[in-house]
Amino acid sequence: MLVESIEITHVLPCLADPAKIRFHAEPLADLSGVLPYLNAVLPGAIYNHAALALTFTKEHRIICLHPRLITCAKANDLKDARSVLAWLTELINETWARRAEITPSYERRERLTALAIYKLLPRTNCGRCGVPTCLAFAVKLAAEETSVMRCPPLLDSPFADKRSLLLGMLRDAGYEVPSIFAPAPSARR
Repeated sequence: MLVESIEITHVLPCLADPAKIRFHAEPLADLSGVLPYLNAVLPGAIYNHAALALTFTKEHRIICLHPRLITCAKANDLKDARSVLAWLTELINETWARRAEITPSYERRERLTALAIYKLLPRTNCGRCGVPTCLAFAVKLAAEETSVMRCPPLLDSPFADKRSLLLGMLRDAGYEVPSIFAPAPSARR
């Protein structure tokens, strides 16, 4: 077991969503060694080896791990914060216990920009995705706050080429792509 517990040290209002909180927590162990392994097992994580920082999302929460600090934004409340830390403690310990089976990843994944995504959207501004414009949808998709499946026009055949390019770009950048668009097992790298 690498981490016995993680203690919350600060609770603050969330800057991104005033109805939520953000918090800082301190793991009772140095996380430096587990970060590359977590980078390998967490889809969509962004790792900066030079800064020893790993950022990822869990549902709507934004979590960042450093060797001796954990930050989280958009937690629902203190109970949710404790639940996130319990999940994280288990994830860290399971990953550490399995590290002999995992190839650590030191790759730095860059976030896609909203503009790169926007160029591959239908640009109809129909609002059927729940936001008023395709650019607003691209911002949410880049932040991994929505799914590409929320864009009905993109699923129509006239946009098949754009859809294919966008899904490939999302997949290559480590974003979650709906399983119906996953490549066949023989086509995977």
